[in-house]
This record gives sequence, structure tokens and C-alpha cells, in this order.
Amino acid sequence: MLESMARIEGEAYAQLRRLGASPLSEVVTAGGGAVNEKWTAMRAAALGVPVRRAEQGEASYGAALLARQGWRQQQQQAKAG
Repeated sequence: MLESMARIEGEAYAQLRRLGASPLSEVVTAGGGAVNEKWTAMRAAALGVPVRRAEQGEASYGAALLARQGWRQQQQQAKAG
């Protein structure tokens, strides 16, 4: 089951790339699954990039970081456009 989930995650990242997202270079993971070394290794193998545990393990912290990154990209595009 975990291998299938990792494969589906890889397919989702591939779809995001096709839609114009930046190439995946690393995955920073948080939450309960982040402490499972076997699951982390499966994800890294399926995604073809390093998967590492976030310094802050709360999933909400990761969501906040993603929101900040999206805001920064939006600001850069607004300045360039």
C-alpha cells in the first residue's frame, strides 16, 4: 500500500510539472509519516529526489511554508510582469 501511495505521489508531482510547476528537487516531509524511515525511502525511490524530515515536524508548519513560497513567487511575477 505504501509503495502505491508513493507512486501516486510521484504521478501528482509529474502532473504539477506538466501544468508549469517548478521541477521537483527535494521533498521536505512533516507529520506522522516523516518519522518512518522505510516510508521515507520508498518515497525517495518513487520520486527520484531526496526526501528529508522537516526541522519543524508539524504538518501545519509545512502548509504555512508552502503558502509563503507561493506568495513570494506571486510577488516576483507581479514585479516582472
